[in-house]
Amino acid sequence: MSALWFSNLFTPHLGQLPTLNVNNLLASLPTVLAAIISKNLLVIVLVGLLSLAGLRLLGW
Repeated sequence: MSALWFSNLFTPHLGQLPTLNVNNLLASLPTVLAAIISKNLLVIVLVGLLSLAGLRLLGW
C-alpha cells in the first residue's frame, strides 16, 4: 500500500529529480490522521476522497 502512495506522491521527470505532487501530499495528511485515529478502512477512504475532492474544488 505504501508503494502506491509513494508512486502517486512524486512525479517522475526524465533526467531530473522527481517533483512532489502537492495535491496528494495535502490530501494524505488528513487521511493518515484519520487512519491513526479510526483504524476503519471506510473512514480512511472517505476522508481521502473528500480531502482530494475539496482540494480540487478549491483549485489546488
